Amino acid sequence: MLRSDICFVEENPGFLKPIGITSERAYRPWVIQPNLEVWQEICRKINRESAGRAQGRSSLLKLADDKTGPLFRYSFTIRFYRPGIICIEVQLLDEIGDQPSDFFRNRNFHNHLSASMAAQILLGILASGQTKNYHTLSSFSARPAMLYAAPTSRDRFEEWKQENKALLVGLLLNIPHYESSSDEFVNNIFGINKEINVKYAKGALSIVSKQGVLTVYPNEGSDLLRDIEREHARRFRFLEYALVLQNFLEHFQKIRVADKIKAEFLLFLSTPFLRGDANLPRTVTGSNTWKILSDEFSLSRSLSALESVYIEESKSQEKYYTKLKPEVYGSLGYMDEVSRVTKRHRNWVLRDLSDKKLLTLLLTIIGVLLAGIKLITG
Repeated sequence: MLRSDICFVEENPGFLKPIGITSERAYRPWVIQPNLEVWQEICRKINRESAGRAQGRSSLLKLADDKTGPLFRYSFTIRFYRPGIICIEVQLLDEIGDQPSDFFRNRNFHNHLSASMAAQILLGILASGQTKNYHTLSSFSARPAMLYAAPTSRDRFEEWKQENKALLVGLLLNIPHYESSSDEFVNNIFGINKEINVKYAKGALSIVSKQGVLTVYPNEGSDLLRDIEREHARRFRFLEYALVLQNFLEHFQKIRVADKIKAEFLLFLSTPFLRGDANLPRTVTGSNTWKILSDEFSLSRSLSALESVYIEESKSQEKYYTKLKPEVYGSLGYMDEVSRVTKRHRNWVLRDLSDKKLLTLLLTIIGVLLAGIKLITG
């Protein structure tokens, strides 16, 4: 565990296991736990500088968007992906409306004024490392994960689904005028997501894209709610993971300029899931979900777009990375070990000696010199 004045950071080995990623070679996040002072500062700032209202002393806050409105519970979970990507999972624990219009409004995180402000404050504090004299950071992207109890019974769920396909695609992709969508477009989205719905095909529907995740189930007669909620959470984790990997690739060159050793090691951890055909042996639907998202985010194409020298440099060091104990890959002190085992690689003499290339090179040079001497003296 690492501590600072505002938070502590812990390893998070369990984040990827529920979605079927069990390999130690994975781009694994850490979890950030802000101190009490951070949550108090968030509440103070919302109460003093906005029209909203906030209560709480932990990652579970009660928030309202105006001074007299009802309070709703929001939980905040913060994950850190090396070297500098922060994801804040904000979960609304209370229901706010049950009509499609409510969902269209609430799918936009910025419409949750106090929760959005809390996230901005969190990012500002974490970026500055202090709870005073920080700047709130409003530049971030957000994706919704919507769980919708459809107004129908389990017996009529299939019929309801067919009648509301355009609405569901509209909710997923934020198309308020979904009635204008073509049948071909709507059916294509359903077709892409067909394989991930095999498990609970008659009792639930889940559709995913880079725009978000939507899971629908009948509000009457469903005895699968817990399982459905678990699958819904898994799919949102996949979305977060794909979004982070895209961000990592997008900024890879800058990351490499700042720290070449770290960048190449993190690329090594990421590569199996950037190819788009990652095999997740524990979950078939997980593999299908990942295939959809990796295609949507063009991860394989983005990997191919990296300069070949970056990829080759990372590959050339794999023999050193595999000497590490697997638990090092996601550990807080990973860079000490990575630097230690790749030291030989960074010294070209030691590297070539270990590869038995230097001797051949010297013999070749000596042979050329001898030939030259003979020529001159002959």
